Amino acid sequence: MSPTELLGTLHRRGILLVPSGDGRLRYRPRRALSEADCDVLARNRVAILALFESDPVGWRAAVMANQVRWAIAILLPIARPGLRFEPGSCCSCGEPRNGRRLLCPPCVVATVRVLGTVPTAGAPA
Repeated sequence: MSPTELLGTLHRRGILLVPSGDGRLRYRPRRALSEADCDVLARNRVAILALFESDPVGWRAAVMANQVRWAIAILLPIARPGLRFEPGSCCSCGEPRNGRRLLCPPCVVATVRVLGTVPTAGAPA
């Protein structure tokens, strides 16, 4: 199974997989992966991280899209939910940000992309 197929399989099973920013992979729910799944992820970790690196906006938008259903209130979607970040880093993914913004450039683009696709309350879908 290729890394792309593996990511698709995990997604269909409802497993959120994201790069942690320190060379590791994080997944949710915590008990969703079997020992065999963890072994496959470990063997393919470098290739999976390369996929995330090749599309830094895409993986962020995919994670954020699951957090936003209706544009009733503007929320800050999080690219790496459940992780804590250093002060001064992007508040969505934890990576270095550009200047005084709260989000790094890829998270800004991903947030705009996701919020642009969310229907507003009462609007026809």
